[in-house]
Amino acid sequence: MALCLGVCAFVTVSPAVAQQELTPAQQKAADLRLPELDRTALLPEMRSPSDVREGERNPFGNVSLPPPEEEAREAEPTQVETEEMKIRRILGNMRITGLSGTPGDYAVLLGPLVLRQGEELPRLFNDQAEILRVTSVTDRDVVLTFAEKDPNLPPRTIGLSIDLKPRVHSLLVGDLFAKTVPFDKKGAPDLPYLESPQIKALLEVREKQQGLESMIERRRELMGEASYPRRESEPEPPKTE
Repeated sequence: MALCLGVCAFVTVSPAVAQQELTPAQQKAADLRLPELDRTALLPEMRSPSDVREGERNPFGNVSLPPPEEEAREAEPTQVETEEMKIRRILGNMRITGLSGTPGDYAVLLGPLVLRQGEELPRLFNDQAEILRVTSVTDRDVVLTFAEKDPNLPPRTIGLSIDLKPRVHSLLVGDLFAKTVPFDKKGAPDLPYLESPQIKALLEVREKQQGLESMIERRRELMGEASYPRRESEPEPPKTE
């Protein structure tokens, strides 16, 4: 019985004794040893599922790239432009460059048009059915009113502001290039081929000559043989021995 207790005591004490007998180098290595990593999250079956509510962005989904500019334009619904919208667009892009007269009798220069109060605005494009009249002209703005067939309808007006203050604008090289050079849908310059007036005139003369040659039948001398019989008025060709 005493022997068994001694053996048990030796077995239980031996790990503590072995740990105390570690050298400083071994102790340092044991302290620097990293713990084992938990790799359960790398396995799909070990991951915990997460619910995504409707309308919430899926953080694990693929990020969809925005469509190209051309496809985005094609996907946009095309809005039908009415005649009123077209008139407003044209007048909004025109600029007032001159003002003359006295208060109550002003005249403004809108693009190539001269507008005075009470006059009717000329037509801006073919088949224009809407009629506009100049309601008022001041030193600050011009008011145009659509002529309504039904007097009970509310008036439709267009206001154009007048600002003749001098301004200095800078035009950079890239802006000048973008405004003067047309581009195609892919963004490449869309310029026609250069033409030379001299070469063009030469080609036109050549085309006319080819047309005349197809209409007029000319005589040609072949190898010692005439394509047409000799006429009586023509001298005989010299004989060769």
